[in-house]
Amino acid sequence: MNRENSSINSTTNQTAKKSENAPVQRWFWLRPFLPRKLQPYLRGLRKRLEQQKLNLEEPFRSVYPFTQVSQVRLKSLMQLATRIEEEGIPGDIVECGVLDGGSAALMGDATRKSAHRKLHLFDAWKGLPPSGSEDGEASKKWTGQVVGSSHRVSTIMAEMGIPSERLAFHKGWFSDTFPKAEIEQIALLHIDADFYDPVKFCLETWGPKVSKGGYIQLDDYSEFQGCRSAVDEFLEKYPQMTLNTYGNPTKAYYIHVG
Repeated sequence: MNRENSSINSTTNQTAKKSENAPVQRWFWLRPFLPRKLQPYLRGLRKRLEQQKLNLEEPFRSVYPFTQVSQVRLKSLMQLATRIEEEGIPGDIVECGVLDGGSAALMGDATRKSAHRKLHLFDAWKGLPPSGSEDGEASKKWTGQVVGSSHRVSTIMAEMGIPSERLAFHKGWFSDTFPKAEIEQIALLHIDADFYDPVKFCLETWGPKVSKGGYIQLDDYSEFQGCRSAVDEFLEKYPQMTLNTYGNPTKAYYIHVG
């Protein structure tokens, strides 16, 4: 398997730390006029139209309308999910920040031979929570945005043939759902939670449960300063974990638990 990854270097870290902004918000002028509950369906329609212009292979083509994760990061997730299968890494798959289920379905597809691996899906499906002081002023505009749909998650899982028995939906804010979830061991953890507080909570709660040889992929390390700060602080506490990148020039960031 082609493993296009390399350890993150100091130059990349310095470049990331210079960026103190949140991502540019598409259709910012239209958002105030649209009911948030319509976001998942309008986003899905937009992405299906975009998809017609793209030459995507399966399973990336199928999941495209159900995710905002970039193609590079989806390919990285696919490789990491394949690795835990090939290397026999024990544990379940956990995703914190599911949106419409595209990235979760991709991981489920890559691990379909392991019917025992649960897919734990954590999301409030109410948009992003309020940002904090660590996230910077630019992040405030994202509060309440990026609303997902648990119904659309079920739709893509069915389309991809992921058995419902493998799925564990944890609907609600992380502070309410994490304490109730019974997860003993994790092979692959995907964190797409954007802001400092939720990313820190995800890492502190589930990071220690990732098996040796397992992986943690972080969707927002280079986009949101709060996410970057939470990850850097976590890594200082766990020197046995290494931060790696996949792809060039657009990158996916993931931790390999050694």
